[in-house]
Amino acid sequence: MNFEKLHQRFEKIKNEWASDSHVEHEFKNKQYTADLGQISMEIPFQHNKYLNHYTDLSQIKTSLEFEARKLLREKREYYGGEADARIYAEKPFGNSIKTSEKMKVYLESDDDLINIEAKIKFIDQILYYLDNVLRMISQRNFHVKNAIEWERFINGN
Repeated sequence: MNFEKLHQRFEKIKNEWASDSHVEHEFKNKQYTADLGQISMEIPFQHNKYLNHYTDLSQIKTSLEFEARKLLREKREYYGGEADARIYAEKPFGNSIKTSEKMKVYLESDDDLINIEAKIKFIDQILYYLDNVLRMISQRNFHVKNAIEWERFINGN
């Protein structure tokens, strides 16, 4: 999965949450664009929706982590002079690296490894966002209850 698709997916999730979490209300005139009871009934469906997003992205992250392990091994072999001759024919490297410090420098600056690590970190940010959305959904019943109690208070009940 490339960054553009990850970014689009994150934007889609943020837009969905902006829509799903929006509630317009006016207590004194009792004008609601959404019924508080209906909002309460939608909570399990919203939780399922965002939990599915979370699970899908967790699976993508796990796949990328496994891919990163494999790529790290391949890069170690490449920089250490142990890779297949065909690889060096396609992408020559020169001398093999013998010291661990120099190997570390090359691995940390390798574009392929940086790219996959950046994707993993971006997915971590999306998962953090989704974790907070799921917490908010879990607390939504309390928000609805508080809104109803506030309306009762305003109306003198």
